[in-house]
Amino acid sequence: MKHVAAVLAGLALVLACASCAGRPSATDHGHYANVNGIRMYYEVRGKGPTLVLLHGGAGNGEQFSQQVPVFEKHFRLIVPDMCAQGRTTDREGPLTYHAMAEDVIALMNRLRVKRFDIMGWSDGGDTGLDLAIHHPERLRRLVTFGANFSPDGLNPDDVAWNDTATVADFGDGMREGWTARSPEPGDYDSAMRKILVMWKTLPRFTMAELHSIQAGVLVCAGDHDLIRPEHTQALAQAIPGAKLWIVPDASHSAMQEKPDEVNARVIDFLSR
Repeated sequence: MKHVAAVLAGLALVLACASCAGRPSATDHGHYANVNGIRMYYEVRGKGPTLVLLHGGAGNGEQFSQQVPVFEKHFRLIVPDMCAQGRTTDREGPLTYHAMAEDVIALMNRLRVKRFDIMGWSDGGDTGLDLAIHHPERLRRLVTFGANFSPDGLNPDDVAWNDTATVADFGDGMREGWTARSPEPGDYDSAMRKILVMWKTLPRFTMAELHSIQAGVLVCAGDHDLIRPEHTQALAQAIPGAKLWIVPDASHSAMQEKPDEVNARVIDFLSR
């Protein structure tokens, strides 16, 4: 099975298992904010410096289930569901990393948070890179896992899968889990098509843009990630002062496969 398909299969299983509880509403930790034309769901946990956790494509903040219990002892966590994903509504127009980065800024403005850190997985890492490029005054440090700066950063098999994928390739488990959470369950096909278009066409960060990043950055990937190793290395080399960590014996889902190692490394980097 190709790497992208394997990641989606694992995500679909997580979503489907949790869907039996019914469509969730805000909890003691969960809140909603109207920002940039969407109703964004987010959770706030812990105390300390603000750390924003940005999930991967077609997912939601629950992807950080093995990070939150540890991180909330060190940071004030803000964990949003991004546009058209999780418990957050969609809006007209395409889904882009830049638009999602601006949603994060709007949420931080609403919460009166001036400077913060980000840990982003996959699409969340791409969103974090966009935010670091366009809002250098807001971001202190950034940790990315499995991020890319252009669509050709994927391994050849995954590029081929991406070029031909349809909504049906997400699988029935993904549909079940997504619709159980979404406030707009009838919009599944539309949302997934937007995600596929984004994956095929974005991101397209230039070397000059990456070189302009001022935040401290830790670039991470599994040693058999769906992102090509030379692409991950090029990303780290393009960002001034960036650190590179290749997680041994891990895939694109390193933070879920090796949470103890990942959590310790991230806390150490953000706490320096």
